[in-house]
Amino acid sequence: MGTRLQKLMRRSLLTLLFLAASIGVRAQFYELGLGAGGTLFHGDVGAVAFNAEGAAGFVPNQAFTTVTLRRQFNWHWSTRFNYSRGYLSSSDSWAIDDFKSARNIDFRTEIDEFAVMTEFNFWPYGTGTKYNQSFYIFSGIGLTAYNPQGEYDDEWVDLRPLGTEGQQTDLSDQLFYGSTTITVPMGMGYRRSLARDWSMTAEIGWRSYGSDYLDDTSGDYVDAADLLEERNAMAAYFANPGNVPYASGLARGNANTKDWSIFAGVTIFYNLSPRDERCSGF
Repeated sequence: MGTRLQKLMRRSLLTLLFLAASIGVRAQFYELGLGAGGTLFHGDVGAVAFNAEGAAGFVPNQAFTTVTLRRQFNWHWSTRFNYSRGYLSSSDSWAIDDFKSARNIDFRTEIDEFAVMTEFNFWPYGTGTKYNQSFYIFSGIGLTAYNPQGEYDDEWVDLRPLGTEGQQTDLSDQLFYGSTTITVPMGMGYRRSLARDWSMTAEIGWRSYGSDYLDDTSGDYVDAADLLEERNAMAAYFANPGNVPYASGLARGNANTKDWSIFAGVTIFYNLSPRDERCSGF
């Protein structure tokens, strides 16, 4: 499913950017937005469906905030520049399959996302005009900085430098994974003008990442006892928190799929452009 979703996102991104570049521009206005919402992670760690205790696989479990500068060209087309900051998190204890329950990995990842997106309003829309609402779709491209952490003795510790899959030791030929990744956002939403200069949006969006290590899990197990000698007790613990019986080549994650997530939230916008400029070319 992850591969199909990534292909759909790339196609939609190229289509939207091409259409946006081909339209004529007569007028434009700018809006500044502040928003917040929740995130849901899908990757190697945690549930991807309903579990025995409810809907943990579908319920946002971490928060994010966002700052947006939006530029609207006409009734239908706009671009926006986003900065979002928050967390992604998941736990194998939410999963229903025996492998994940035994593996027992938990993590959280602090993220900083910079993205540029193109939007298309299905109905004519302009803040403070008679065209005061519309559903819309968006897609774009961005860069996400991430830092997976695990809980150890009631403290959150960075997992990347521990090399939990034997990175940069004699136990593996893998290097440390990076701390940034290409991001492809895509989604849909609803916007409504609230007053002459104020509006709001409610949207849900998917993020496809170029990395499979936002949850610090992708490759094979290494022997925790050997990693203890190579690194330290903390690295050995996070390499195999469920004490799964070690066997050479035993998969810890699925390196053939990349991570992705869902962002859902609400943003309040203030229009920065004078009303006469905003409407003259619409």
